[in-house]
Amino acid sequence: MSEYWFSTNVDQIDEVDGKQCLIYSYYNVKASRNVEVLKGRSGTKKGLDYWEPYAPQKQYEMERLPKNKYIGSSSTDRWDGIEKNVVFCDCKEYVSAFDLFFYHYNFKKISTQRSKQDFIRLRSKPVADILKNNTSSYTRYKKEMVIDNVKVDDKVCEIISEIMDESYTDIQILTHKLYSKGDDIKASKTIWMKKSGKEYSGAFAGTGEARIILLVNDIVNAQSNSLILIDEPEISLHPSAIYKFKEFLLQECLNKKHQIIITTHSTQLIKDFPREAVKLLVKNGEKVDVIENIDYQDAFFELGDVYHSRKMIYVEDRLAKYILEFVITHSGSENLKQNLVVRYIPGGANQIICNNILNSSYLDSDNHYFWLDGDQNTNVSESNNLMNYLENGVVISDKIPESDNKNLDDIIKLITGCPIKFNVSGNKGQKNNIELIAKQRSFIDYWAKYVSYLPFPTP
Repeated sequence: MSEYWFSTNVDQIDEVDGKQCLIYSYYNVKASRNVEVLKGRSGTKKGLDYWEPYAPQKQYEMERLPKNKYIGSSSTDRWDGIEKNVVFCDCKEYVSAFDLFFYHYNFKKISTQRSKQDFIRLRSKPVADILKNNTSSYTRYKKEMVIDNVKVDDKVCEIISEIMDESYTDIQILTHKLYSKGDDIKASKTIWMKKSGKEYSGAFAGTGEARIILLVNDIVNAQSNSLILIDEPEISLHPSAIYKFKEFLLQECLNKKHQIIITTHSTQLIKDFPREAVKLLVKNGEKVDVIENIDYQDAFFELGDVYHSRKMIYVEDRLAKYILEFVITHSGSENLKQNLVVRYIPGGANQIICNNILNSSYLDSDNHYFWLDGDQNTNVSESNNLMNYLENGVVISDKIPESDNKNLDDIIKLITGCPIKFNVSGNKGQKNNIELIAKQRSFIDYWAKYVSYLPFPTP
């Protein structure tokens, strides 16, 4: 973990309230039960970013056993950590040797190499020879330039062909240091491939094509029962390729008993996943809550995804969802049954108001309706402060004179019951006031049209 997450003077890790730590659970075969392991940043002689195991802590509501009751563990006061092979597929690292040199290397001209292109043409000669002859070694000034030269097996070619809907007959991955003038650049990869009768390298391939080759190759070659971590694999892939990649992942899980954790913003990637497999990270003030057992559509609405087919009704919890679904089912209207979908959004009313309703007002979404619990009802029709802005029992922006623009924040707070922060452009710390007023008035009208309350405090 410390290889990717560590503290610097620019990006400091906040430990005012104690050392950063993590807790995970796994099934301990020797103990025949699930056990919990605590690890934290120690800041000891082993290094500021060293993570070491600790005994269970009451402050985290962890189970503490008497000493010597940790069956099969090497320690008397805590469980041993899980032994599992970890494969980290970081798409940020899947940068080709060509791209790394061409876009990131500080090239200096010399008489025989007046451009980056000249240098690449020169060094591409040994690269081509190594690929053609499938050699595993090449030295330059007594330094080894080849780290690895692998022809991927037929299985990988078949999988890539299926995902990309092409016919790959040969793929070779060369890891080398030839696109460098010294030791100041890391070894990187050149991918050579034969597809539908054409031969070319990663320099001519699309970004998604090169990444998916490296990604699939890493996963196929992972040992059984691995923990595979994949960061946003959908980048630069077509939707159909994303869907087929998902099918490949599921098959690998079945065949080799992997545990795969994916971070993603792609609906295609997690569509039809069981609720148990989806976790939503939600900002809650300065904390981040983890919502489990959630439908993928509910999760992606939190990310601002919009559904354009049927009308979506969003409520605060499962019980409210079941109540509305019962009403719709027993309404006798096939139109309602076919065209209304009820979803619940975890995180509470404030989260829904400040994020989901606000985002929908920005998009002017006409197929999103929000029904909040009755205890959130601010009863605007009975408010003396809002009386002059009412029409048919709701506040509308046309009733608010321009002279009251300075009070829009307060008016919105009276309507919603909570303060709303609007994202607007600005210059030198000054907000664009015209844009702010337009968004505030749009929000007021959106609320009047699309937000309602259940006729009881809480379901």
